[in-house]
Amino acid sequence: MSVDQPSTVVSELESDQPGERTARPHRAYTAAQAFVAQLAACGVESVFGNPGTTEYAILDAIQERDDIDLIVALHEGVAVSAAAGYARASGKVGVVELHASPGLGNGLGMIYNAWTGQTPLLIYVGQNDQASLYLEPSLASDLVAIAKPVTKWAYEIRTSDEVPQIVRRAMKVAQTPPLGPVVISLPMDISEQPCSTPVQAPSALRLAVPGDPAAIQDAVDLLASATSPVIVPGDGVVRSKAQAELSRLARLIRAGTMAETAIEPDEPLTANRLALGGAETNAALAEHDVVVAVGTKVFQQLFPIPGDPVPGAEVIHIGLDPWEMGKNNLSTLLHGDERTVLGQIAEQLERRADKDARRRWTARRQHVEAELAAAAAAALDHDRKTWEARPMTPARMAHEIVAGLPEDVCLVDEAITAQPALYRYYTPKIARWFRLRGGGIGEGLPMAVGVKLARPDSPVVALSGDGSSMYAMTALWTAAHHDLPVVWIILNNATYRILQQNAVRRRPGEQAKLPVLGTSLTGPALDFATIAKGHGVHGVRVEDPALLASAVRDAVASGVPTLLDVAIGIVR
Repeated sequence: MSVDQPSTVVSELESDQPGERTARPHRAYTAAQAFVAQLAACGVESVFGNPGTTEYAILDAIQERDDIDLIVALHEGVAVSAAAGYARASGKVGVVELHASPGLGNGLGMIYNAWTGQTPLLIYVGQNDQASLYLEPSLASDLVAIAKPVTKWAYEIRTSDEVPQIVRRAMKVAQTPPLGPVVISLPMDISEQPCSTPVQAPSALRLAVPGDPAAIQDAVDLLASATSPVIVPGDGVVRSKAQAELSRLARLIRAGTMAETAIEPDEPLTANRLALGGAETNAALAEHDVVVAVGTKVFQQLFPIPGDPVPGAEVIHIGLDPWEMGKNNLSTLLHGDERTVLGQIAEQLERRADKDARRRWTARRQHVEAELAAAAAAALDHDRKTWEARPMTPARMAHEIVAGLPEDVCLVDEAITAQPALYRYYTPKIARWFRLRGGGIGEGLPMAVGVKLARPDSPVVALSGDGSSMYAMTALWTAAHHDLPVVWIILNNATYRILQQNAVRRRPGEQAKLPVLGTSLTGPALDFATIAKGHGVHGVRVEDPALLASAVRDAVASGVPTLLDVAIGIVR
């Protein structure tokens, strides 16, 4: 039966818009066609995947339509990371197709990043025929059990008629705070069966939840009496589009802000991000008596110190993730949409502030601005001492790259050990800077592919360490195959530098100076320009820092996918 042929069944209520319901003839679908049609009804335009036999019915259903494209990846980790980039840049759910048990296994590392970084994904995994699973056929396993530890929800479809409802539920779960990935397994035989359930537009999910009035008052009391408040914002600020409200609060109480892209870029109170270690974080926050954590965890670190992550300070925690709020420390908890709650707090503070309070806040702002400006100047002076070094230093590299970036660039940042240098020269743009989440390396190259699909009119540049890039080099082919003019810049110091830095943290005394086994990326050296050309991407090696800015400008202007292999040294 043709997908376009109306059946004799009349759907109960169908609609093109959430909240609108009108009776319509129900088209006859197979479960696979219903799956893809429901994705389209939810606004999905791209599916990122690595095709396999157990998914052929879904692939055929995509091919029958002209409103959804398959973005082909040569490895499942690349598909997941590209979908994550698309989700973060578009504000939509990224949709992924993975091939059976090995494909899900290949994607798990990047699914973990989406889970801990709260990126909304719907991941479809093909399963063998349901009727034959008891025989334990090749490629089959308990897909739900594999996915469950790193997803918000994992489910294997049991009947063809449940497909549209399960897809709608999966989209809702992925987009409900805390956002995250969901996995749907669809057996091959069910995908080929008829589905009599109508495809419908999803329900609207609105999250402008205000804060509890008593909790708002508690937060205002703390901030009004604070002597040295600081704000630590996270992705929730960006998702709720609360940058203006956050900036308003920071400027009102003159609080320093440990920000990324959560505050307006010209704000001089913006400080650096928090470190991965608990000791460094404690030191950075030690002088502050009130910490406002908004849209973020408190705190997820690689080297946490057991106990309260913010000792000696009052914490105001704002967000929509009840699991994270007050999880590890006593806090004033404000469950609500970040934009709404920040506006409530700022409004009450403005009404309450008298002349004495405003004088105190102004003096505090001047003090914080002076401290931050002095620290920035000292760091720049230190950089200049090795400015002419060869290979170039990470600081010189960062300066030259930033000089070559266009103003409207979307920057995907997996620079890792070069990030501190980058922050000294790059001013983050709201909703245009995509740092990696979760800690698993290898997202940078493919994430840029997804960002470019979401923002086709914006130049997209990705920074990646040399070791990180090798986890997902086939992302270059995906960009070339789909004519996506992404620019990748490989920061090539021929080593897994982050492992050496972490060894300094963990090893006692003189042992910290010893080399770490397996961290050298030489013998042979990785020739990234040649690797790029093998994937259909223009590749250029850059060793002279004086040529780097122009190389970046030329790569962006070329209109073709380009990789710059930049030689940098190691600063100890």
